[in-house]
Amino acid sequence: MKTLLKNLHVVYPGTEWNGKKWNILLNDGVIEQVSEHPIEASGAEELDGEELIGIPGLVDAQCTVGEPGYEDKESLGTLTAAAKAGGFSDVMVLPHTLPVVDTSAQVSYIQKHGKAPGINVHPYAAITKELKGKELAEMYDMHSVGAIAFSDAKHPVADVNMMKRALEYAKGFGGLVCSFPYDERLNPGGYMHEGPVSTSMGVKSTPALAEELMLNRDLYLLEYTKSKLHVSTVSSEGSLNLIREARAKGLDVTCGVALPNLLYTDEQLTGFDTNYKTNPPLRDEAHRQALIQALKDGTIDMIVTDHSPEVIENKAVELDHAAHGMTMLETALPLAYQELKDALGLDKLVEVMALNPRKRFGLEMPALAPGAEFSFTLFSPDETWHYSTDNARSRAHNSPNLNTQLTGKVISLTH
Repeated sequence: MKTLLKNLHVVYPGTEWNGKKWNILLNDGVIEQVSEHPIEASGAEELDGEELIGIPGLVDAQCTVGEPGYEDKESLGTLTAAAKAGGFSDVMVLPHTLPVVDTSAQVSYIQKHGKAPGINVHPYAAITKELKGKELAEMYDMHSVGAIAFSDAKHPVADVNMMKRALEYAKGFGGLVCSFPYDERLNPGGYMHEGPVSTSMGVKSTPALAEELMLNRDLYLLEYTKSKLHVSTVSSEGSLNLIREARAKGLDVTCGVALPNLLYTDEQLTGFDTNYKTNPPLRDEAHRQALIQALKDGTIDMIVTDHSPEVIENKAVELDHAAHGMTMLETALPLAYQELKDALGLDKLVEVMALNPRKRFGLEMPALAPGAEFSFTLFSPDETWHYSTDNARSRAHNSPNLNTQLTGKVISLTH
């Protein structure tokens, strides 16, 4: 099927296509012709792009899938459907499934069963066997079959020697190790940011120091091993200072921030809505503003959705018993555009949600050229829509935005 996109405003920083309006003829999803001038295409389905924005397909460098083992939370099929609805062309899935993705066979399983038109699923491989932090997994074997990087998901590698060995071993074949900095020993069982709000609520809390101590350790190890490290999420001002110091030393480190930490604060938890219980926790407004500033100045490289689907039984309980996380894939772009565009600008949003993840993880950049696959997201910034269980593609519905009206909608092509 042929589709003609007319007058599409493309936002693609750093390229010749940026900031211009283009006419694009597609044939079954492949670009056949691109021109700033009108294209004649008899019989092609036409789509007026005058009110749309075209951006490179979004990349989520951290999300959770249930399959295998927890398909009641999210299957690979529902994950890719949610990703497509949200404008993502690439998603990287954490290895905390059942069984854990700690063998080359499990990496291959995710790759095989995650295939979907227009969506690439990239599996993280575990750093340690069964995420237990006791023994290194077969990192090279998993790298050889296509593991995107190495992560123990949200199970920090507590053993300092184990983390050092992982960085040293991955260095030998150019692998990227990911850190989730959190030392639970500072306040076991804490589940929200330590501050005035947690004190007023009388609930267990976790200080920003728990993140900063572990991050400081990992950065020391990085300096010692001369390897490369990606910090999956940072959430505190102190962590940002540590990243800046490491960069000043010339260390090869990048970091991400979870979108919920940019949108919300711990104040949201005063209503005891468990959908706002996340890991890392939502912090106060000062931390949130520091994170936004760090995106502006380049300290933070990318925004991740931290899409964390959960069954209702794990959320419709008391706050202290509820699971962490919220679903985000389908609402990430509208929320980011609506809440962060004024502070960051659209070019920066595209950089941190589409371009920088590709650069760090070695993914191919989309091209707006004949013969290339059309790996772009069409976004209608002013269109409003109602997000509900009726139109949600994700199997899970643990979102604080469920049953609300959002502004900004991803437009699907019928090819």
